[in-house]
Parts: sequence; structure tokens; C-alpha cells
Amino acid sequence: MKRSTKVEIALVAGLAMSGCGRRVYDPCAPQTFNELACQEAVRHKGYYYGGHWYPHTYVGGYTSYYNSYHSYIRGGGRITQIAPSQWGHPASATSGTSGSTSGASSSGSVSRGVFGSTGHGSSGGGS
Repeated sequence: MKRSTKVEIALVAGLAMSGCGRRVYDPCAPQTFNELACQEAVRHKGYYYGGHWYPHTYVGGYTSYYNSYHSYIRGGGRITQIAPSQWGHPASATSGTSGSTSGASSSGSVSRGVFGSTGHGSSGGGS
């Protein structure tokens, strides 16, 4: 009996897309919205999740994602709480930075501070 190559290809493609069980969450998605991390993601055209950088261009600006999140909640949408530490730059956890959003490191690369750190942003609604 001959095996179908279509089934094998579909299986391999499915496993590749699954990422070996790893999930990557977007801080601007209504289900996993994080205010500070989303602001940083929109500003820097991407975000860190689990120590890895995910480039992403956000269209419409932060306000559209904020409004989308609140519409989702009002409509009864369920959210997944992600620990704020998951949104942080991997080097900033040990470098002692507290809320800097960009700067040159000793290696010449750009480093971004921890999303949601205490020295970053404010909890007040006014400007």
C-alpha cells in the first residue's frame, strides 16, 4: 500500500505551524492586552515576549488597540492574563535598567527597558 504524500505534507506543515506547543501572545490583542506593553510595541514596531523580539507594524495607533480591547471586554470577551515579566527585554532583567525605553548598550545594539516596570509610565488617566 502506498502512503499519500499529501497527508505527510499536511502533517509536517501542521507541526511546523504549531511551534512545538509554544504560544506567542501579542500585547495589543484584545485577549492578552497589556497597556504599557502595547504602547511600547506600537512605538517600537514590535514587542518582546518570553525573551524574544517579535517585529510587528501596528496600524491605527495605540488608541485603536485600546478601544478594541475595551469593546472586546464589554462584549463579554475572555482575557488571558500574561505576567508583565513576559513582555520584557531579556537583558534588562539583570542589567538594572528601570524603565528606559531605548539606549545604546556596550555592544552597540539597542536595548529596551522592561515593559510595565515601576519606573515607566504612570497609572493615572490624565496627561
